[in-house]
Amino acid sequence: MARPRGTTAEKLRVVADTAPGAPAATVATSKSDPRLVNLVRLLARQAARDFVQAETDRRKRDRLPE
Repeated sequence: MARPRGTTAEKLRVVADTAPGAPAATVATSKSDPRLVNLVRLLARQAARDFVQAETDRRKRDRLPE
């Protein structure tokens, strides 16, 4: 079994790399598309449901039969 390194990142840096010649102002000032926001929320809720269901199923398998 592999031993964990125990290392963690103190700071995380995210850099957005745009294509050359792309108008940067439109990216920064554009408003969120409500359809996209709703889609992301829907996907997040579904992922949460799937996670809870998987954990519930796992706990049922961990118990001894009655």
